[in-house]
Amino acid sequence: MSVAIQKLNGLWHLIVGSYQIRTPFRETQDRALVVTYARHAYPGAKIFQRD
Repeated sequence: MSVAIQKLNGLWHLIVGSYQIRTPFRETQDRALVVTYARHAYPGAKIFQRD
């Protein structure tokens, strides 16, 4: 499984397959927080950032 991290509308979003999941983190917060959140929610997934 792969998870993409993307900034959208001032928040970080996780994109898993065709689903877009809003995270509780704002765009100004550190990307490392979002990666930790994604690793906890989807253990073993490949995580990358989309622009």
